[in-house]
Amino acid sequence: MDASFTPEQDEIRRTLRDLLRHTCGPEQLRAALDTPAGHDPRLWTDLAARLGLPGLALPETYGGVGCSATELALAAEETGRALAPSPLLARPSSPSPPPGPRADGQRAACCPASLRPPHRHPRRTRRAPRHPLR
Repeated sequence: MDASFTPEQDEIRRTLRDLLRHTCGPEQLRAALDTPAGHDPRLWTDLAARLGLPGLALPETYGGVGCSATELALAAEETGRALAPSPLLARPSSPSPPPGPRADGQRAACCPASLRPPHRHPRRTRRAPRHPLR
């Protein structure tokens, strides 16, 4: 049994460690805890929107990243190690309804919009005008 991390898992750890090293010093932590939200909104935006951490273990079908619980645990470990002032661990990160014939609909209903990445509308293209002779 090989218990070493995959290159993707190492990249998750390295990316988070680098980001948190620059944004989670003692002064930033104290300042974030003194805000009404109790966390650093800019850091949370980076973790949620840019890196997709809340949906890390959710399937891509439901707006997640499609990783396993191992990657989610690595992210939790790195944010905990840095004492990151974020609500990552205060949110459900991997809802899983019981399997069954309607599992897809149940999973879609269980996945709150707050766990999904921000919705981006597809680029709208203009239709070519109809030719008058057609």
